[in-house]
Amino acid sequence: MTLSTAPAAILAPYEGAKPPAPHWFEEALKRAPERHMLPRDAGDIEYFTWGQEGRPGLFLLHGGGAHGLWWAHIAPFFADEYRVVAMSMAGMGGSAWRESYAILEHADDMKAVAEAASLFATGKPIVAGHSFGGAPTATAAADPDAWVGRAFIIDSSLQMRHSPDNHERQQRERRYFGSIEEGLARFRFLPPQSCDNHYIADMIARDAMVEIEPGRWSWCFDPNGFGNTRRIETARKASAANCPLAVIYGDRSAIMDDEAMAHLHETMPDGTPFVAIPDSGHHVMVDQPLALVAAMRALLAG
Repeated sequence: MTLSTAPAAILAPYEGAKPPAPHWFEEALKRAPERHMLPRDAGDIEYFTWGQEGRPGLFLLHGGGAHGLWWAHIAPFFADEYRVVAMSMAGMGGSAWRESYAILEHADDMKAVAEAASLFATGKPIVAGHSFGGAPTATAAADPDAWVGRAFIIDSSLQMRHSPDNHERQQRERRYFGSIEEGLARFRFLPPQSCDNHYIADMIARDAMVEIEPGRWSWCFDPNGFGNTRRIETARKASAANCPLAVIYGDRSAIMDDEAMAHLHETMPDGTPFVAIPDSGHHVMVDQPLALVAAMRALLAG
């Protein structure tokens, strides 16, 4: 999970005001995306697009409990060369909640969105998935249709530890707030980590809040979505990928410990590059956004 309602002080001192932000960030957000809804039998899927149709495709996938606009400050850096898409997985962002979820279904939704967003105009799109989003990304990379051109796994161990089939699920109640300020004050990251870039935390937290009714706010994700997701052996999907892979990770990430790194080195195909982002925790696009852009550009150029 990447978002929780537990108390935290990241944004509380601002009392609802936006933290100051650097010029590059403000300029990036001026390139606002177009929002789309793709009808799906199990529930509509939200996605955002930057850049013109007809360009090479770049697909960005967020982590658990997050939403497509976690990429809103990253996608514009690629929009002059690529048709960029950021999808909100089912049960998150503006996408519909479902009775149950599955990694395979997230990967199927990705392919459907890629087709709807015209990402195949010049060939197969590149896909990048962060954290929990690494599992559907690896699964898409192993799709028998071989529709992914390259895949970047961003700070994801690909170790899916349990499934609703063999794990007793604890039902979580949705949390409500009397104002957006109250919700922002209770935003934090999971796994817990420090955050120096408060302006990015504020952006993703604001975009994660929805007004259920006048004076009643909540987070825009299914609180039972993570525990109610059918898992698969994602590492096996990565080892069977039909396209080149790359791993990008934060060098102080709580997720990418020695065990996880050893597992990935054993799992990934020979020659897979591993790129460490200096002074970054798990949420690389929050901790070191410009370094992440540079790493992705270098891999794309290669």
